Amino acid sequence: MFEVSSKTNGGVNEVKLVGRLDVKAAKDADEAFAKAAAEAKDVRLDLAGLDYIASAGLRALKRLRAAVRENGGTLTVSGVQDDVMDVLEMTGFAAMLTFE
Repeated sequence: MFEVSSKTNGGVNEVKLVGRLDVKAAKDADEAFAKAAAEAKDVRLDLAGLDYIASAGLRALKRLRAAVRENGGTLTVSGVQDDVMDVLEMTGFAAMLTFE
């Protein structure tokens, strides 16, 4: 199961992910990420409820980062669970992201 929700708060689009970001969920994540980057310059990604991320999810995250940077904004990530952080670190994504 995967859920994504977002809201704009003070010029920052806050996107919350819950569940498993696998190949099935990557399309929903891509759509939500594109909308978030279009609605606000800065994006805050709450991963407290995300317990798994696959390579398709990493690609979606990379596209979000590129879109935010292209808009001159910042992407911040918060609430990363240990298992997800392990994947981010092993793949080099942790070095590309800003964590709160």
